[in-house]
Order: sequence, then structure tokens, then C-alpha cells
Amino acid sequence: MRKRFPICLFLMLCVCLIAVIFSGCGGAGGPDGPGGSGTEYTLVVTVAPQGTGSVMLDPAGGKYKSGTNVILRPVANDGYEFIGWDGDNKADLDTDYDYWKINMDGHKKIIAAFAELLPNQVARPTAVPVGGMVAAGTEITLSVTTEGATIYYTTDDSTPTSASTIYDASAKPTVPDGGLTLKAIAAKAEMVDSNVATFHYSTPRPIEQQTFAVGGVSFDMRLAPACSNFPYGMFEETEDVDIDFWIAETEVTCELWHTVRTWANDPVRGAQRYFFQSEYFIDPPIEEQRLLPLDLISWRDAIVWCNALTEYYNATSGKSLGCVYTYGGQVIRDSRDTNAVACDQAIMTAGAKGFRLPISKEWEMAARYIDGIDWLPYDHVSGDTSGHCYPDVTSTRVGDYVWYADNSGATIHPVATKQPNHLGLYDMSGNVAEFCFEIHNKSDDYRVLRGGHCFSQTATYFLLVSYENWADPAYGVFGYGFRFAATK
Repeated sequence: MRKRFPICLFLMLCVCLIAVIFSGCGGAGGPDGPGGSGTEYTLVVTVAPQGTGSVMLDPAGGKYKSGTNVILRPVANDGYEFIGWDGDNKADLDTDYDYWKINMDGHKKIIAAFAELLPNQVARPTAVPVGGMVAAGTEITLSVTTEGATIYYTTDDSTPTSASTIYDASAKPTVPDGGLTLKAIAAKAEMVDSNVATFHYSTPRPIEQQTFAVGGVSFDMRLAPACSNFPYGMFEETEDVDIDFWIAETEVTCELWHTVRTWANDPVRGAQRYFFQSEYFIDPPIEEQRLLPLDLISWRDAIVWCNALTEYYNATSGKSLGCVYTYGGQVIRDSRDTNAVACDQAIMTAGAKGFRLPISKEWEMAARYIDGIDWLPYDHVSGDTSGHCYPDVTSTRVGDYVWYADNSGATIHPVATKQPNHLGLYDMSGNVAEFCFEIHNKSDDYRVLRGGHCFSQTATYFLLVSYENWADPAYGVFGYGFRFAATK
């Protein structure tokens, strides 16, 4: 093999910046379409050095509605090769199998860097996937455009040589749990070796589970990992969840509700006694009711009960989690109509890690989750990858995950009797609809309600992972319940 020669780019000196500001407009959203804001942002892609290549954008254009994901594909001119990205917003680039993408949540500037190949030099290897987060076990396909060249690679971060592993398409390298860095060169007799190509891969964290208990009743929660740019809403905008959070595997059961309510409402608690507007399950549930999801309680009852669960858990575990819901600096312990103002103006106390309702984007992230790389489309029920259930139904497995109008017999069913979604959560679609904390954009008088219930039909919005229904916070309704969350 002949000696490899380094290439010096001197990007800042040799770049004749060619700012390719593409014209065009984004998709539906904002005042001109459903579901988005009217804000537009500009993507400026610069090729360095000038004349060495280009970048294909999809959608084409340079002006995009806020939240648009733009795909970038670099194309080298003859005698050059793409070597990487630079620029003010390099860190905002993400990968998706065989391309790069960037979310237009602001104005963006990206540099696509290319390098000249030496005379008689082998081209640099390319990889699919190109890098980023992938599922453990994903195969890496390497290729090179120089006919007859052999690819050598390493996975221990060392520089590959002719003594390194030879790439074999019948025994491709795979990404292990925890990820890897793969480095590759290509070589051919009587030619100069290629430059080193480096590909970084990570894998999703395993989903953690934790068991909690109060009053002899246990419940399990799953840790939903923080993530960015996951699809959100019926118009496939994007959202971020910045902090890991715990979310209950099941909807609150009648047994757990009664256990916490009884402790919280005990007169022995004195000034810290809890009061609830709903009188549902003052008495213990019978055996057939224990594991039914609770309904017929209001949103106000739910947030006060979450505070009670926090204090009960602290009292029995020795923990000191902060109650989340306060008004005027005081923990809210009364959901009765006489305390409606405090409940309806409750704030989520900053830094409090007690039990609470999920916020709407947390709920949707948990409902859509597949592996942190792929997400369920907006028109699916939670857990079901077989097909959509709106506006028509192509799913062949909706009944495996959901208690709904066609299989529920118009009644609720015990929790966790259908299959869980990919995060390990049961009944995220169907059985009972679930309160979230936020005010609904329909009206300040309503709160967000998610997931549909046992009366919900397919081919309608209600069961979808993306749909925000609404509920009056003052009233308990058949089929309306909740599951709780907690910030890690």
C-alpha cells in the first residue's frame, strides 16, 4: 500500500464563501395553514471551498415555517469529497439513517466542507446509517465509489490501517448497546489510500423501571428520557422534553385512589387534612373494582390527589419530595368547589419532584415513543405500529392495545389487560381518557384531556396519540381519569 498524504483544508482562509440562500416556503401551519405559527426562518448553507460541491435540501428552499425539519444531502463535485459540517449551527444537525436533518426553530447557518482528492487517491468510505442514534444491533453498511478498493475499519477509536479488520458485506459491523465510533479507510494497489472517515453512533438508553408503594399498594413507573425534536400534534410539528421524567405504567386504579384518599382525608392530619369534591370511593372498592381505572373524578380532584400521594409517599418512605401544586405559596389540599380559584390558578412549583399530572407534550412523547429514534405517526394509537386508525383504519392490531368502542362493551376494564406500548405503558389510548395539566387552547375554562376512552371510535380523533381533547376541570365524567408523572 502506498503512503497516505494529509489534506490541509485551511477552511477559514481558502473558503470563498458561497452563501446559497434558497427561496421557497414551508408547509401547512400558522395563519396560512393548520397547526403552526406564522414565523418563518432562513437556512443559509455555505459550501467550502467554493465550487467543490453542493447541498440538496428537502423541502427545497431557504425559508421555512417554524418547526420544519429540513433534510440535507451533500453532493461532491468530481475530484472532491464531502468531509463534514461546520458553521454556527453545526450542533443542531441530526442524522436519520442515510441523511442529515435540521429543525428550523430559528435562523440557521451551516457550512458543508469538501476536500480535494489527491491525484490517484481512493475515495473516502461512506456509511449507512451515517451516524447518530440508532437501535442496538443496527448493521453498518460501508461502501466506496472507487472500483476494486478494499475497506478497512476499526471500532476502538484507533486509526485504521491495512492490518485492521477488512469490511465484509456478509458480516457487517453492528452497533452494540452504548454505541461506538467506527473509523474506516479504503485502499487499492497502486493508488493513494483514502482519507479516514469517522462515524459516531449512540443507542437509546434502556428504559428504567421503579416500584413505589403507599399503604400496602404498589405502583410501577417508567423513566421517559429527555428528547428533542420529536413529532408533536396532528400537523407533525416538533417539540422538546428537556428533563427525564417518571410516568406511571397504568392509569390510577380505584384501589390506589382510595388508599391515598383515606390517608389524606383523615381528621388526624389537622390543618394538613385533604378534602375532595368527589365522594367516589370513600368506601373501599370491592374486589372486582380494585384494578379498574378510576374515573368520575375532576381535574381539580386529580391535582390535589397528586399532592396527597406525594405527602403520603414521603411519610412512608422517608423521602422529602416537594408537592408540585401550590397557590399563593401554599400546598393545595382542597379540591372542593369552595376552593375552585386556588385549584384553577395552581402553579407547578419550580424544582418540585413530587407526583403530578403529565404536561401535554410529555404525555404525547410517552404515547408516541418507539425507541427515541423512531416515533409513532400522528394517526396511530399508542403502541400500534401495524397501521393508522384515522381517517380510515389500516391497523390490524388496534384491539391488542386499546379498550375502545368496538371491544369494550361500553365499559371500562382493569388496567394492564392489553399490551403495553414501547415505553412499557398500558392504556395510553382507550379505557379512560387522561387529564394533563395545561389549559386547553380552546378556552381558559378547559384543561387538556388525552387518549380517548372505552366509548371512543376508530376513524375519529379521540384515540390518536396526537389529539388534545378538553375537559371542564370542575366535573367528574364517566370515562375521564388520569395517570401521574414525576420529574426525575
